[in-house]
Amino acid sequence: MPVSVAIATIEFEDRKFVPPRTGAVTIIENQTIRIGRDPDPEQNSLVFKDHSVSRNHLEIYSIVVDDQGRHNPLVFVRDRQTVNGTFVNNQLIARGPTVSAGQLLQDGDVIEIKPTVIIRFSQPQTASTTAKLTSSQREETALFADKYTIIDRTIGDGASSVVYLAVEKRTGKQVVCKVHNLAKGLRSLRKLQRIRQEAILMSYLDHPNILSFRAAFQTPQTMYIFTELATGGDLFSLFTRYEVFKEIEIRWIVRQILHAVVYIHGKGVAHRDIKPENILCAIAPDASYRIILSDFGDSAMTSAGRMRSEVGTTFYRAPECHTTDQGHNLSVDIWAIGMLTLQLLAGSQELPGVFEADLSSQEGIDDFLTMNLDDIYLGKITQNGNDFIRCCLQYDSEERITALEASRHVWLHTPTEDAELFRGLEAQSTAGWEPRGIMLPVIEDLTEKSLATEEDSRRDTANNTASRHFAARENIPPLLAHVRPQDALSRPGQVAQGPLPVRSKDLNPLRSESGETVERTVGSAEKRRTIDEGVELSKRRRPNSV
Repeated sequence: MPVSVAIATIEFEDRKFVPPRTGAVTIIENQTIRIGRDPDPEQNSLVFKDHSVSRNHLEIYSIVVDDQGRHNPLVFVRDRQTVNGTFVNNQLIARGPTVSAGQLLQDGDVIEIKPTVIIRFSQPQTASTTAKLTSSQREETALFADKYTIIDRTIGDGASSVVYLAVEKRTGKQVVCKVHNLAKGLRSLRKLQRIRQEAILMSYLDHPNILSFRAAFQTPQTMYIFTELATGGDLFSLFTRYEVFKEIEIRWIVRQILHAVVYIHGKGVAHRDIKPENILCAIAPDASYRIILSDFGDSAMTSAGRMRSEVGTTFYRAPECHTTDQGHNLSVDIWAIGMLTLQLLAGSQELPGVFEADLSSQEGIDDFLTMNLDDIYLGKITQNGNDFIRCCLQYDSEERITALEASRHVWLHTPTEDAELFRGLEAQSTAGWEPRGIMLPVIEDLTEKSLATEEDSRRDTANNTASRHFAARENIPPLLAHVRPQDALSRPGQVAQGPLPVRSKDLNPLRSESGETVERTVGSAEKRRTIDEGVELSKRRRPNSV
């Protein structure tokens, strides 16, 4: 049994009582603490019996972002569609009726259910978690301080980049800022182009199941890319949290990934690196919420012909990706989805025989699938699921099912009650999503702005010293041409053909997470039952809940 690791504490104060009732709870890794008025221990572990508190008011949950200890586990608070709402540091973070994402907590934050409940959060940060921007980066970020504030809180890093928590000024929402240090070996044209390509590509993709692009800024030294904050971690972290997935949960996850892939394939874009680490949980660490596809750094357009670069990760790479001679097309993503479906079936365990299997021929692939589907996991997946995986894992890319065909596969649409459940969950989980719209310029060059600022400074001061941090414009590394391929990329917000998530306007009065009725147009009793089943899907497993 894994050892429970304490990562944070909360101290609560219930002011309904005189003197106030107080107490403390320790938060451990991969734990969810639910708070509300309902005394049922299956619903809440902390109960506050005041009418300002909803039956199921909020949840505090932790996510382990890496297993090397470089970054503290992330702890979030999330309102559960309540009428009264949830406040952090006296700011309302959410209230019903839509499903809302979590808010990342920081040491010293104060959570409130006004006017009676106060919860103080404590999580001392490590040095790596509180890495600060350099002095030059501080000067650069001042140029877009009216739009975004970068906080000295890191949630990830790479060889030449650091991922910071940030706040979008216009909305007050937490977002992510990936800071690329162009001085750390990234001045080569190829690497800079890859960073710019990802930003430009993401700016043209606008879909509920794709990580939302916010903005990008560039100076000679740094590239800043802002995206939405996925507050449920990634699929890899779900493996460590739940270990095993039921087939209905696998179908729900795969169905949403396919919504995203149908959309990008309709625009001629191949992702080329679909794997658990690049699939994020937008709302909470629960498979029943919205799933989003991220990291388009390896993506490429296919309008110019077959792609030949060697990208992808281990066995998620299609056979044709192991050689640059054959080239590859959109179907590489379908292979990855097939392997991902198998990995979801295996859960947190290593996929049996994957590294020993000969995947260089259809015969070898069939032997590998027979071992897994007809032996090891026999009885754990239906025949329709078996067929879906085999349709994805064809050696000949021309024989693979297309993304649109995969999204319409019988496995994802039968039985009827499951299809209705999925549609209801899609309507709920996308209700709070809004199209972003067109944003130009995609990447804002801050050099001109900085030079103008310096010119103003020179007018106002006698000391005309040059900026230490901004070089002349001609010293900026060559940039990827900002060309929008009209034959492949359509207007942001345009939805590709196929069974993409849509908001249903006739969904019953449904019961929210808080236990309160949300007013909607009355639908059929059958649809009401479907939504109730959707709530049940999210409650099937509550591991490490207290």
